[in-house]
Amino acid sequence: LMTLVELQTDPTVSLEIKKAIAQSGNIPATGNKERLAAAATVRAAYQACILIANQRPQQSINALSKEILTFKCDVEAGLSVQSVSSFPSSYHVILDKGRYPVYLLVQNVIEKTKARELVPVLVKIVETMLFCIDVEQFKTRTLGELIPSLTKNPLIDYCPTTQQVAVGSVEGLVHVFDIRNGKCTPLHCHSAPTSAVAFSANGRALVTFSDSEGKVSIWQSSAGLLSLMSPGPLKLSRTVEALPPLKNGSRNAIFKWEAPKLVSLYTVDGTKKSFGL
Repeated sequence: LMTLVELQTDPTVSLEIKKAIAQSGNIPATGNKERLAAAATVRAAYQACILIANQRPQQSINALSKEILTFKCDVEAGLSVQSVSSFPSSYHVILDKGRYPVYLLVQNVIEKTKARELVPVLVKIVETMLFCIDVEQFKTRTLGELIPSLTKNPLIDYCPTTQQVAVGSVEGLVHVFDIRNGKCTPLHCHSAPTSAVAFSANGRALVTFSDSEGKVSIWQSSAGLLSLMSPGPLKLSRTVEALPPLKNGSRNAIFKWEAPKLVSLYTVDGTKKSFGL
């Protein structure tokens, strides 16, 4: 992966080859000797990445997440990314400049892997994708446009108003990513795997559901004039017994906001439960 990303950021590699990398490694097979050599290296590196990631998706996502976490820790510690030259931090320079190839790789993993196999690393997938996407893009595009393969997942919801992404996890936590400042806040919503999450339109409320518990957790932010543009932190409002606990399987439950202060939980068998804020 680092070979691929390094070629993408190398100023001596032609723009045509870089464009080819952005097109999933579809590199022309003609040209001068230097171009052909670079193209062959990129093609081999890209195919190796794809093969490894598709065969071991969880391990690949965990490895990427670990690199990104180390990178963020170094930046927060005041370490200059551009001046680092020692292993493994030397890769941080490449990682910082080559976010788009990493984005393409993770996007491929999402598309080629069954959704249930990615649930254990879903939080890390979203974290990695948000690291790769320029924050400015969220001003004109939605999460569905930037990561279309994740939009139908009931464990993920995006609030354009507050630019926050909520991601449920198998541990029962719901991680709320704030795109504007890069922070992530874990909410202790359930003692069993989370099954569905949903923000209200204004981002002041978040509802979560766990099939194994059969409970809906309702979170609300502080109200008031100062919170109109930037709602305060989400706090647990109450937990509601919604459905009988489910030991095995899934109801494929989803939330739908019927009104600003009314949300309904729908299951695949037609059951509907509504909750007011």
